[in-house]
Amino acid sequence: MVNLLIIFLVCATHTVFVNGQNIGKITELSEPVVAKVGGFAFVNCTVSSPQSIENNILVEWVFLNATDGGKSVSSDCTITESHNIIAGKKKYEIFCVDLDNNDKRYALRVNALSVPDNGLYQCRVRISSEQKPTDSMAVSLTVLSPPKIVKSSSDITVYGIINGTASMRCDGQGIPGPNVTYGRASGRPLPKGRYEVLTNKTTATSTTTVLKLYNLTKEDRGTYRCSADNNIRPPEDLFSRLIIEFKPSVSLVEPSYGSPTGENTQIMMWCRVDGYPRPSMTWYAMTSADTQRFKAGNLELDEKFYSNAKVILTDEKYQVEQKIMTVGSQSTMDSMFYSLSLQTVESVDMVYYVCRAMNTHGEDAQAVLLYPVNALADERNTGTTALSESTFILFTLSVLFSRHIFIR
Repeated sequence: MVNLLIIFLVCATHTVFVNGQNIGKITELSEPVVAKVGGFAFVNCTVSSPQSIENNILVEWVFLNATDGGKSVSSDCTITESHNIIAGKKKYEIFCVDLDNNDKRYALRVNALSVPDNGLYQCRVRISSEQKPTDSMAVSLTVLSPPKIVKSSSDITVYGIINGTASMRCDGQGIPGPNVTYGRASGRPLPKGRYEVLTNKTTATSTTTVLKLYNLTKEDRGTYRCSADNNIRPPEDLFSRLIIEFKPSVSLVEPSYGSPTGENTQIMMWCRVDGYPRPSMTWYAMTSADTQRFKAGNLELDEKFYSNAKVILTDEKYQVEQKIMTVGSQSTMDSMFYSLSLQTVESVDMVYYVCRAMNTHGEDAQAVLLYPVNALADERNTGTTALSESTFILFTLSVLFSRHIFIR
C-alpha cells in the first residue's frame, strides 16, 4: 500500500440570501484526487443557484500553490491561465454541465501532470458584483511520481584505505518519498557487522541515506548499488564504485612451468597483481647460481637481489604483456594479469623468474620456476604450451567468473 499524505478539504463560506434563498452554494466537490505523472486529473465542483440570479454567479477554479499564494485557472467556463499551452497542448480544460434543480458542474481537467501540479485546487463562488466569495472549497491533488536519485560526482567514486571507513550517500526523491536500500552489484552480501545505513527523511517526498562501511578490507572494493523505490514504476538505481588503496599483492597462476628446449619452442608464464594505486610491474630473471640459492632458501628477494638481477624487457627473446581485468564492460583499476613469453627456449633459460609489483603503499613479489622437460615429439611441444594457456583459463574461470570478471 502506498502511504499518502491526505490533505483535508478547506472550506470558507460567506452566506448570501436573495429573496430568502441561499445562493452560490457548493453542493458537491471531488474527493482528494491521486494521479500519476504524465497523466491527467479531474476536479469537480457542483454549484446551486436560483435561476433568477444564475447569470450573476461566477465560479472560479484557483490553484493554491506555496510560491505565490494562488493563481486563477478558470472563470465560469473560460480558462484564464495565461500559459495554458505547453508543448502545443492545453494544460487546463474546463467543462460545464447543467444539472437538475439549477445545479451546474464545473469540471477542471489538468493535463500532462507533473510534480509542480501537486497542491490544493479551490472552487470559489461569488456574485459578479462582489469580490468576496459566497462559498469556497478546496480539493487536494496528489501527483505520484517515480523515484529519482540526485547524482553527484562524489557519489559515483568513493575512496578508502585498509581498516578505514567509507561513506556512500544516496538522495532519493519521489511522491511518495521512496524507500532506499543498498547492495553490491555482484550480488555478494554487504560485510556482516561492518556496515550501517543511516536514514533521514527530510521531507514527505525525499529520503536521504548514507551507507557507512567500517574496518575496510580489500574484499570490500567493488561496485555498490543504491535502489530507490516507492511502488511507482520504474525504480531507480545509483551505482557507486568503492576504491580501496592497498599495497600490491602478487599471486601466481602456476608455481612452475615445464618446457622443452630448441627451435620452435616457446612458453608463457603468468602472474596476477592486485593493488591501488595501480602498481608498476617488472619481470626479473635469476642466474643459475641464484636459482640454486633460492631453492635452498638462501636468497632473499630484496634490494640487493634486484640491483644485480636481470630486468626483462620486450625484445626478440622476451615478450611482456598485461591483461586488464574487467567487471562487466568496465575495467578495474586494481587488478591486472602480466604474462612473460619466451621464444626459442634454451637450457640457460631454466631459472626462476620474479614478478615484482610496487606502489606508494609497498611492494610484493613471487618467483616462478621454468624447468626442462624432454621433447619426445612435436605433439609434446604443442601440449606443453597449450597446458600453460589452458591452466590460465581454468584459473581465471574458477577464481574470477563468480564475480563476473573477465580478461581482455
